[in-house]
Amino acid sequence: MKIHIALFIATLSMPIASIAGICSLEFRYVSSFRQALGVGVLVGSVMLLVAFTLFLAGVPSTLRRLRAPINTN
Repeated sequence: MKIHIALFIATLSMPIASIAGICSLEFRYVSSFRQALGVGVLVGSVMLLVAFTLFLAGVPSTLRRLRAPINTN
């Protein structure tokens, strides 16, 4: 489940990062396009780090599930 959530966050990171940059410029949190781009990069980087961490947390349980012996008695 963690891997699915990580993939979902990773796919949403770029659209949300661009929306964050646009909104920061529109709502006057930043004063220039360069700063708005920086906000988008920061938001995207944080989301990708969270997705990568969740992905790494989900890998051991997935490997355990794949290695489980199949008993067909």
